[in-house]
Amino acid sequence: MYYTDGNIYEGEWYDDKCNGQGMLRLSNENRYEGSWRDGKKNGPGKFFYLDKGQLYEGVWVDDIAKCGTMKDFGRDGAPDPTQYPIPTIKLADPDAVLADAEDQFLQEQD
Repeated sequence: MYYTDGNIYEGEWYDDKCNGQGMLRLSNENRYEGSWRDGKKNGPGKFFYLDKGQLYEGVWVDDIAKCGTMKDFGRDGAPDPTQYPIPTIKLADPDAVLADAEDQFLQEQD
């Protein structure tokens, strides 16, 4: 689907909306890859901020990022990188904390 603002959606489509798995590439080349429901980001997904050199990976609910991680991703080659790199997480078990939070949001969507 090509939009008038230059955005492009490629993926599953149902009831005239993004539904299922798909990718939305914005006109500035940033993109979201992941789950959709009723035309909104819902469930697990990744948002690539290619202009800043960062990646958010986590769970979305009705187009809002609810829990996940943000990390530098190609920051050195980005056209407009952030001033400071993202610091390293210092939790004893960050994967377990994130998994618990993701499970909570994913259960709420069912």
